[in-house]
Amino acid sequence: MELKLRVNDSDGNEKTYTAETLDCQFGVVEDILNVLDVDNMDNKASLAAMIIRSSKQLKPFLKDLFAGVTDEELRTAKMSNIVEIFKGIYNYAVNELGTLNKKGN
Repeated sequence: MELKLRVNDSDGNEKTYTAETLDCQFGVVEDILNVLDVDNMDNKASLAAMIIRSSKQLKPFLKDLFAGVTDEELRTAKMSNIVEIFKGIYNYAVNELGTLNKKGN
Protein backbone atom coordinates (compact mmCIF):
# COMPACT_ATOMS: atom_id res chain seq x y z
CA MET A 1 0.00 0.00 0.00
CA GLU A 2 1.30 3.41 -0.89
CA LEU A 3 1.13 6.13 1.76
CA LYS A 4 1.08 9.76 0.64
CA LEU A 5 1.87 12.83 2.70
CA ARG A 6 0.80 16.11 1.12
CA VAL A 7 2.46 19.25 2.48
CA ASN A 8 3.42 22.73 1.33
CA ASP A 9 7.03 23.78 0.92
CA SER A 10 8.43 27.11 2.15
CA ASP A 11 7.18 28.81 -1.03
CA GLY A 12 3.64 27.53 -0.50
CA ASN A 13 3.84 25.00 -3.32
CA GLU A 14 2.18 21.64 -2.74
CA LYS A 15 4.60 18.77 -2.36
CA THR A 16 3.86 15.05 -1.97
CA TYR A 17 6.03 12.52 -0.19
CA THR A 18 5.34 8.82 -0.69
CA ALA A 19 6.24 5.68 1.19
CA GLU A 20 5.31 2.04 0.74
CA THR A 21 3.95 0.20 3.75
CA LEU A 22 6.21 -2.71 2.83
CA ASP A 23 9.18 -0.38 3.25
CA CYS A 24 8.11 0.70 6.74
CA GLN A 25 10.54 -0.48 9.36
CA PHE A 26 8.85 -2.98 11.66
CA GLY A 27 10.07 -1.06 14.70
CA VAL A 28 8.37 2.11 13.45
CA VAL A 29 5.08 0.25 12.93
CA GLU A 30 5.39 -1.35 16.35
CA ASP A 31 6.12 2.01 18.02
CA ILE A 32 3.13 3.63 16.29
CA LEU A 33 0.83 0.85 17.51
CA ASN A 34 2.21 1.30 21.03
CA VAL A 35 1.39 5.04 20.96
CA LEU A 36 -2.08 4.76 19.43
CA ASP A 37 -4.94 3.38 21.49
CA VAL A 38 -6.09 0.77 18.97
CA ASP A 39 -9.18 -0.06 21.02
CA ASN A 40 -10.53 3.44 20.34
CA MET A 41 -9.79 3.83 16.64
CA ASP A 42 -13.41 3.40 15.61
CA ASN A 43 -13.79 6.79 13.94
CA LYS A 44 -11.68 9.50 12.36
CA ALA A 45 -12.42 12.03 15.10
CA SER A 46 -11.08 9.82 17.90
CA LEU A 47 -8.05 8.87 15.81
CA ALA A 48 -7.37 12.55 15.04
CA ALA A 49 -7.57 13.39 18.74
CA MET A 50 -5.11 10.57 19.56
CA ILE A 51 -2.70 11.81 16.91
CA ILE A 52 -2.85 15.37 18.21
CA ARG A 53 -2.29 14.22 21.83
CA SER A 54 0.66 12.08 20.71
CA SER A 55 2.08 14.45 18.09
CA LYS A 56 5.46 14.82 19.81
CA GLN A 57 5.90 11.05 19.72
CA LEU A 58 4.42 10.54 16.25
CA LYS A 59 6.25 13.31 14.39
CA PRO A 60 9.56 11.37 14.36
CA PHE A 61 7.70 8.38 12.91
CA LEU A 62 6.36 10.52 10.07
CA LYS A 63 9.87 11.79 9.43
CA ASP A 64 11.16 8.20 9.35
CA LEU A 65 8.44 7.14 6.92
CA PHE A 66 8.71 10.13 4.61
CA ALA A 67 12.43 10.75 4.17
CA GLY A 68 13.29 14.38 3.72
CA VAL A 69 10.09 15.92 5.12
CA THR A 70 10.84 18.85 7.41
CA ASP A 71 9.15 20.01 10.61
CA GLU A 72 7.90 23.11 8.77
CA GLU A 73 6.39 20.97 6.02
CA LEU A 74 4.71 18.71 8.57
CA ARG A 75 3.03 21.79 10.07
CA THR A 76 1.27 22.34 6.73
CA ALA A 77 -0.11 18.79 6.43
CA LYS A 78 -3.87 18.47 6.73
CA MET A 79 -5.09 16.46 9.66
CA SER A 80 -7.31 14.36 7.39
CA ASN A 81 -4.21 13.30 5.45
CA ILE A 82 -2.33 12.39 8.65
CA VAL A 83 -5.32 10.35 9.86
CA GLU A 84 -5.40 8.41 6.59
CA ILE A 85 -1.68 7.66 6.87
CA PHE A 86 -2.01 6.24 10.38
CA LYS A 87 -5.14 4.30 9.41
CA GLY A 88 -3.15 2.83 6.53
CA ILE A 89 -0.29 1.83 8.83
CA TYR A 90 -2.72 0.33 11.34
CA ASN A 91 -4.56 -1.64 8.65
CA TYR A 92 -1.27 -2.83 7.20
CA ALA A 93 -0.07 -4.03 10.60
CA VAL A 94 -3.31 -5.85 11.34
CA ASN A 95 -4.03 -7.34 7.92
CA GLU A 96 -0.60 -7.99 6.47
CA LEU A 97 1.61 -8.53 9.48
CA GLY A 98 -0.98 -10.09 11.78
CA THR A 99 0.22 -7.76 14.51
CA LEU A 100 -2.11 -6.02 16.89
CA ASN A 101 -1.02 -4.52 20.15
CA LYS A 102 -4.28 -4.77 22.11
CA LYS A 103 -4.53 -4.20 25.81
CA GLY A 104 -4.47 -7.38 27.79
CA ASN A 105 -2.53 -9.41 25.19
